[in-house]
Amino acid sequence: MMSAFRRLLSVVMFLLPLELSCHSVRGGLGTSPADDSKGVPYDTFLKLTFSGTPKSLGSGGIVVKKLADGSVVDSFLLGGDGFTNSVGGRLFRYEPFSLREHSLLIQLHSGALRPGESYLASVDPGVLLDYEGKPFTEIAGGCSWTFSTREAIQHGKTSLTVAADGSGDFCSIQGAVDYVPDDNSFPIRILVKKGFYDGIVYVGQGKNQLHFVGESREGCVIQGLNNNSLNPSRVGRALFGVDANDISLENFTVKNTTPYKGSQAEAVRINGERCTLKNCNFLSFQDTLLLCGSVYVTNCLVEGDVDFIWGEGKAFFEGCELRALHNGYFLQSRNPLANQGYVFHQCKLSEAPGVEHCLLARIDADRFPNSSVAFIDCTMAPCVPPTGWEIKGTNHVGIHFGEYHSRDLSGGLIDISSRIPGSQQLTREEAEKLADPKTFFAKSGDWIPR
Repeated sequence: MMSAFRRLLSVVMFLLPLELSCHSVRGGLGTSPADDSKGVPYDTFLKLTFSGTPKSLGSGGIVVKKLADGSVVDSFLLGGDGFTNSVGGRLFRYEPFSLREHSLLIQLHSGALRPGESYLASVDPGVLLDYEGKPFTEIAGGCSWTFSTREAIQHGKTSLTVAADGSGDFCSIQGAVDYVPDDNSFPIRILVKKGFYDGIVYVGQGKNQLHFVGESREGCVIQGLNNNSLNPSRVGRALFGVDANDISLENFTVKNTTPYKGSQAEAVRINGERCTLKNCNFLSFQDTLLLCGSVYVTNCLVEGDVDFIWGEGKAFFEGCELRALHNGYFLQSRNPLANQGYVFHQCKLSEAPGVEHCLLARIDADRFPNSSVAFIDCTMAPCVPPTGWEIKGTNHVGIHFGEYHSRDLSGGLIDISSRIPGSQQLTREEAEKLADPKTFFAKSGDWIPR
């Protein structure tokens, strides 16, 4: 009897301060998930919303405990050496905090929350600072709140919904990816509702046949910081990485928030067969799109400045816009002889204000002797210089840099008389053959992406 009483007393003593700390949340402060909410997706982010505007992160800790026994399931100490997270089974260094004008978003470690559990989230005083460098008043005394996660979603679903506000099956795109078995063999449609989706996404090998569909190209934004300084490798530094086959991404904006000259920072990296990018915006600076495998890209905007489309794969672009943000190079195709390189059909090469020169492509022919690029019926901004291309080295025999009917923005044919030796003007027959995706992807089986 006494033992049971002591256990009850310990539970009461544990819960009592939590209830008091929940009541300490001030009137202008909002929490997500909401305090005492039920049925929360177990991949949820934590979010604090303010009436005022904090200036920067401060110091202190953020802790999530299991309500049943007080055990810590996740924690962050600001001012440390950085954070790592397992995303899709791959380890990344990442930034768990996104500070916006009136909110702080916290991305928990993968798998920290489990289905059907109750949790307490606590934020220490001093985690945020105001414009005078003092603790931000709205959480100057700290805050905490509770919530409970929903039961696990049954396996075998072929249609999933992702909603940042918690109204879908998952709150994050990675949550939906993690649901898919590692040896998936049937198509799965992932509908993503309008919202901002922060953090790295990784679709690993075997997560095949995923069709990501956003509600709105401008309204579904995948954003976050990743780059070669944070995760130094071409496999690790993309914001959205794909190592699976038959993946499609439709109606999204994918923005790597790495600042200008902040190192290589792909928005999307694809190393899979029969992948499609449709009606999307891909935004970064250096190395925006890294495409290997076989990829069809249609009606997309790609922004960048240095080799912002590159890779070893075979990629067909149709009706896309390539926008140069600074002086540099549109692309670099490092394809081996077995791959077709990159073809751009009826695309527009545009420029941001102030851009004076951006070459179509560059390559070191001694390192990559089979680079292949073709622009067919494309319009080109004045930033493309008369020489057009850049080929270094001496082994030019296998380089195929071709154009057909390149036009200026007013529709007139461009004077190609100063194009460098080693580039070529395609015949009509050559252009028609390259402009057919079925022929272009013939080595990828019977895939006809249109």
